[in-house]
Amino acid sequence: MLSINISELIWTVINFFLLLLLLKRFLYTPVIRFMEERDARVQAGLQAEREAQSALEETAERLAEQKAEARRQAHEIAARAEKESEAQSAEALQAAREQARDRFQTGSKELAGQQEREESALQGEKDALAELLSRQLLS
Repeated sequence: MLSINISELIWTVINFFLLLLLLKRFLYTPVIRFMEERDARVQAGLQAEREAQSALEETAERLAEQKAEARRQAHEIAARAEKESEAQSAEALQAAREQARDRFQTGSKELAGQQEREESALQGEKDALAELLSRQLLS
């Protein structure tokens, strides 16, 4: 028949609870603490990654804004330079026209003066020829 030995049963229960207590103290608690610390490190790493990602996005947005501003400034500078170039070109063209007009007027005056000198010289020669011709005819 089956008999239960009380003393063995008590010692088995005591050993069981002692083993449970030892396992809890030296195995489960350190493993749980290690897992919690590891979880905390992982969460901290994830949080740092999220912060870095948001900082990266902010930096990318700032760079895009700076790039757009730089492009706008470059277009403004190019447009201003083109206007200045056109103004300088127009001024140079106007100066060249004025200089050409002045030279033309000076040349016209010189030509008119030369023509008057030649006409007066021709008049003098004409008078001399007329006198010579009249002398030839009278003689």
